[in-house]
Amino acid sequence: MNKKYTLGQIIFALTVGFLAATSVYFSSTSPDITIQRESEEAVIKQSEKLFMTTLQMPNTTQIIHPLNPDRDVGKSYIYPLDGDWQISGFYRRNQNEEWRAWLINLDNSLKLIDLRVQGLISEFDEDVLKKENVIILP
Repeated sequence: MNKKYTLGQIIFALTVGFLAATSVYFSSTSPDITIQRESEEAVIKQSEKLFMTTLQMPNTTQIIHPLNPDRDVGKSYIYPLDGDWQISGFYRRNQNEEWRAWLINLDNSLKLIDLRVQGLISEFDEDVLKKENVIILP
């Protein structure tokens, strides 16, 4: 048994569908979202650079961050915090090592405020241990 739709029902369905599709299209291509994404990408890249240089990590170090998520390892986040930034992730120096968490705080100009990492103190150089803005957690 075929249901017959009235002309008003058909026009209503097409109008609602068109408005929903238009709304989704314009919200996903909004310049605000694109600008925010570019800003977050720049923050994450800077945080990775600061992480590697501050801790004097070898080139073989693997890093998980919001641009390079590996959900099997754990979740990583980027969070704006009153003009500053907070980025979290995981790292390991080589394939034989387990993944360890890290959290970095950057100011508005992307300068390092502090860096917290999980690890053994014996794994880091003396220069790294002397830095006041590096906190090593067991």
